[in-house]
This record gives sequence, structure tokens and C-alpha cells, in this order.
Amino acid sequence: MTINEHLRKIVDYQLLYSPYMRDIGLFHGKMGVVMALYMYSAKYHDELISEFAWDLFQQVYDGITSSMSVGLEYGLAGIGYSTTMLYKRGLVDCDLNYVLVDVDSKIMEHDPRRMKDLSIRSGIRGLQQYIALRKSTGEQLETFDTRYLSELYTTAVPVDSGNQQTDIMSILNVPAFSIEEYVDKPLGIDEGSAYYILKDILT
Repeated sequence: MTINEHLRKIVDYQLLYSPYMRDIGLFHGKMGVVMALYMYSAKYHDELISEFAWDLFQQVYDGITSSMSVGLEYGLAGIGYSTTMLYKRGLVDCDLNYVLVDVDSKIMEHDPRRMKDLSIRSGIRGLQQYIALRKSTGEQLETFDTRYLSELYTTAVPVDSGNQQTDIMSILNVPAFSIEEYVDKPLGIDEGSAYYILKDILT
């Protein structure tokens, strides 16, 4: 069986089970599956998968709450990051400032000066990755105020300048199972079967 055939089986499995995922985040939840399916549909010209991804995308945004963490892995920054990546690759057509205003407002409820987690997966460096990606689109960043951004970068100066982007694949963990062993395994892009979809497209 070819790599494309294996990937198609994983995609079909994602279509069947991803609506039942409780986690809506980027690394382990629906948002990562949305990103993987959109990219797959673009590469292999499958409009039906794109339509499914859009429906799943709406489920993610319907599930956003103020109680979510702010990080890339499980939280608000991950949703903003993946939405921005899809926009930058031309896979969704939207006004980022309009779509992400609620996400970014909820992020700004967390004072970066009080955040002690400086990591890329769950802390300040992850927020920086999201904001750096937003800036790289060339679109005006209107949903973060300048004071918040200044405090974010000042807090994280010992770790990161806030201007460097890290490739998403370098952050993710490889699944402990092979591409053929996706049944009854995690679905997400971090240690899950959607990782193989992203790997095919982004590496």
C-alpha cells in the first residue's frame, strides 16, 4: 500500500471520529484535525473534505470559552495560530481581525506579566509564535492592543525576541504508532494520526 493510500485511510477515519472529539485545541483536538484536513483537501483537490473541515471548524469556534488556557497546545493561541496558518496558505478566506477578535480578547484577559510559563507549547513563547504568524500575513493586527504586546515581549525577553517563527512540525511529537496502526489511536496532530497528514504536506 502506498503512502497516499495510507493517508486516505487516516483521513476517512478522521472524518468518522473527529466530530466526537471533546478537545477543540490545536495539538490534540479538533482544531489540529481541521488544519490537517484543509491542507489535505488542497493538496489532493478534494472539495468534500474541505466542506467537512469547514463544519468541524465551526464546531471549534462554537466551543471556545473564557476558561480555556492561552497556550498553543490546548488553548486560545493554538486556535488563533491554526486559523492564521489556514488563511496564510489561502485555504480560508476571511478577515482575521473579525474572525479572531473574540479569541484575542480572551487571550488579553491573561496578564502576561503574571505568566510564569515561558514555554512554546503552553506558555508565552507559544503566544509569541501566534502573534508573529499574524504579523507575517501582512494584514493589520488590530485585535491586540500595543500595551499588551509590549508587556508580552518584555516578559519573555529572556526567552525569545518575539519575532522569530518556529516550524510547527519541529514542536510536535511523533506518534508512537506507525502510519498503518491508526485505528483506536489518538486523532490529533501531536502524537496522533493527523500528524502523518501534516508531515506529508509540510515536510
